[in-house]
Amino acid sequence: MKRIDDITCCRALFAGWVFAYHLNLQARYAPSFGFLGRLVERGALGVDGFFILSGMVLAYAHPDPKLTLGDARRFWVKRLVRIYPVHLAMISALLLMVGSAYLLHQHPRDPGRFSLGELISQIALVHAWGASDRWSWNYPSWSISAEWAGYLAFPLLWTWLRGGGRLVVTVTLALALAGALAARYLAAADNLSLTYDGGLLRFFPDFIAGMVVVPLLRLWPSRILGRAVALAGVGLMAVGTAAENEMTIIAGLWGLLAGLMAAARQGRGAVLGRVPGFVWLGEISYSFYMSFALVETIQAGIWRSADADPAASPLLYVFTTTVAMLVIATLTWALVERPALRAFAATARRRADRLPYAARM
Repeated sequence: MKRIDDITCCRALFAGWVFAYHLNLQARYAPSFGFLGRLVERGALGVDGFFILSGMVLAYAHPDPKLTLGDARRFWVKRLVRIYPVHLAMISALLLMVGSAYLLHQHPRDPGRFSLGELISQIALVHAWGASDRWSWNYPSWSISAEWAGYLAFPLLWTWLRGGGRLVVTVTLALALAGALAARYLAAADNLSLTYDGGLLRFFPDFIAGMVVVPLLRLWPSRILGRAVALAGVGLMAVGTAAENEMTIIAGLWGLLAGLMAAARQGRGAVLGRVPGFVWLGEISYSFYMSFALVETIQAGIWRSADADPAASPLLYVFTTTVAMLVIATLTWALVERPALRAFAATARRRADRLPYAARM
């Protein structure tokens, strides 16, 4: 699959948006930035951007899927290799840190966050499936748990959607929109966060809407320019931010990603990808996103021990947290994420090389 640099850069944008949101929860700097501050306060929606992007990229990477059990199994193994090593590394780091604290007779303020039951559900990647009732351990990984559910369903979903015509694509997109609206209605009615509780209700409409982009592009009139759609998506995000309407922002995210994908298929060059370092930030974005719980937990201990409030020194808090995140994310990407992917690719190549001989046996 040919990499689309602008889509890779969107990973960095979404990770940075979520990060800015979490920083603001502690440093409370957003009110000082006017409209941009309001955008920061909606940064949790960067996760929705990831979900849409994930469905779209998987559909793009599998233009002619097969539904055999062997093909599905290979797909699941590949996706697990993509997400699990970093997830396990972060849980291991947190486990080492919490275990060391107990040995030093220092107990966490919320022991339930680090319970054995929560640890098991995170290791099993089911903590966003209704198996958890709180933020725990590597809490950003609730989205990875939801993604894993999507990966398990993808072969069947994509085989059905890929073979459908205009009616199937249109109805699926409408159902995805209705599902996203229903999820937010239920969240308001039942006080759900749509993360560890109700995470799948939030995930699947976004994920399926992303998948729809690829077959939709087959029906896309050539006169509709992808970049224009991407700009319209940015405009919708701005309108949604001003109106404090999450669904409008999510629609804008979908438009941005669909437009960038269409522009790439129309032979347009990268725009975001021309910014130096942006593609690299996109490449390490998963490790960056998954590092936050570890860094925030360390930061919380440091600032509490100094009897200091991040909101009283927001610049210092933002700077030190950002530097720590970039360092840990880079190390995790270089020492865990990339080696795991390379090892899997090498194993797949060796198996492919053996297939002709095995077929003759």
